[in-house]
Amino acid sequence: MRINRTLQCDLLVVGSGLAGLRAAYDASVAGLRVILASKGRLCSGASFYPLTGALGSQLPKDNADKPFYLEELLDSGDGIADRELCKILVDEIGAEIARLPELGIPTRDASGRPACFAKRERRLAIWSDWDAIRTRVNQVFSLFPNLTVIPFSEIQRLVIREGCVAGALLVDSLSEFVLVEASAVLLASGGYCGLYRHSLNTDDVCGMGHSIALDAGVGLINLEFMQFIPGLTAPVYKLLFGEISLWHCKDVVDDQGEQVLQKRLPPDVSFERCIRERSMHGPFTTRDDSRYFDLAMMEQCRASRSPNSFTIHYQPSIATDSNQLVDHVRRMYQERGIDLSTQSISIAPFAHCANGGIWIDGHGNTAIPGLFAAGEVAGGIHGADRHGGVATAACLVFGSRAARASISYIRQHASVGVSEAEVMADFTRWIDNKACSVVTAMDVLQQLGESLWYDANVIRTGSVLAENLAWVRRMRGLYNPARAIEAGDDIKQALKAFHALRVADALFSAMIHRTESRGPHYRTDFPLRDASITGARVVVSEDQGQISARYVYPKGQ
Repeated sequence: MRINRTLQCDLLVVGSGLAGLRAAYDASVAGLRVILASKGRLCSGASFYPLTGALGSQLPKDNADKPFYLEELLDSGDGIADRELCKILVDEIGAEIARLPELGIPTRDASGRPACFAKRERRLAIWSDWDAIRTRVNQVFSLFPNLTVIPFSEIQRLVIREGCVAGALLVDSLSEFVLVEASAVLLASGGYCGLYRHSLNTDDVCGMGHSIALDAGVGLINLEFMQFIPGLTAPVYKLLFGEISLWHCKDVVDDQGEQVLQKRLPPDVSFERCIRERSMHGPFTTRDDSRYFDLAMMEQCRASRSPNSFTIHYQPSIATDSNQLVDHVRRMYQERGIDLSTQSISIAPFAHCANGGIWIDGHGNTAIPGLFAAGEVAGGIHGADRHGGVATAACLVFGSRAARASISYIRQHASVGVSEAEVMADFTRWIDNKACSVVTAMDVLQQLGESLWYDANVIRTGSVLAENLAWVRRMRGLYNPARAIEAGDDIKQALKAFHALRVADALFSAMIHRTESRGPHYRTDFPLRDASITGARVVVSEDQGQISARYVYPKGQ
């Protein structure tokens, strides 16, 4: 392995979702030499998931609504959301939405029911048509001679010198190593839900930013809090489930036609009550009786070892409901050949979004000088549950803030020259564990995807999580990406498996450490919320290759 070329810039932005686009644009306007490295093409990741027709951001109605909005975010966060960061988000999202057209992303206002977990209806700004947006963003970015976009490039490791960021090592579209010398790096590389066997993400959302941040000495926070949303597995795979359609749910059965939800409900919760509560929000939560719907769904999938065994039959009345939201779901399915009034659908819990990530402050700073993070890769903002439309808001607000902070940092810190030979030697030592196993990258990724989906989904049990963590750590000792690459394996695939095992180690560690059920984190062995650890954040860190988790409490608590 060798470095094929070296590039220089002031700021390296990794990721071209909303946070990365915002940061790259702002830094370019400020006159910095910017390189934007995207794992896919420009405008990719969860921000531009191809099976989502539109994306939106929730805004306060007016200044008087801001305190109410803030308290709702904190309430949904259930003691985990950061008040300071949430206040920043509420105060600044309006201005950031107004700036979106600068990037080539026009918005329009929409109305409807309150967003998921919200108590009041608010302004909702939405945008759609990914191909048109991508064309406009490319046109906007082409106007900056100081901005270079490198698509289909993956960051593999940060270069740290004297405790500060000095650049990063990438693998480009030709599967060649590229050294980027930079005064600062801004990670906007997305979450880790794409590691799951079934996710409402693309495969490039695989947590590589988390892996390299851990290696650099940065903590990861709130990893155990993830959003799982039902998605269709049949007759169309990976289509988002419209929970509002449950207003017309007739029955829920398994693959043998037997009742599957009713028999799992406690005596004090009726089928109608469970279904009605589940129709009010997309993500799974333990905070209301809708939880029995998702727990039954996952129990059935695990029992049958199939994602196609939780099937919904609808009342014919769904064909004539004039409600705008029901009509939208009905038409979305009709466009894909599904008539809900006559056809059944099978659904399963899909990994959707990470509420935690790289631990940042209000300016996107991390524990390493010169390293910034924003978007889904960043953690500490959201709590246990997260309002609908707030993930995009966080991307825009903290993408902008991280850009400003990195601009200020770069103007005070000159880049440090680094040796190609030294960087590659350090990287090779890092990934080469000297193992000579026949374990392949495909083996690792396939088994890991299954393990995460079945055992780290809406149902989690301490002993099962521990078994998975032991397997991950065993694989980390057996799988050697350096040998795989030497043997001719695809470089990106080989290194993806290496980073995936590291991220899975962190994920399982966090899930094991939180010994309670809160928000979307449900433990069968600790099924109740533990008030004594309200406010405790699980932080995962790495020391000499060993990944571990601990509780951290906010100052003053």
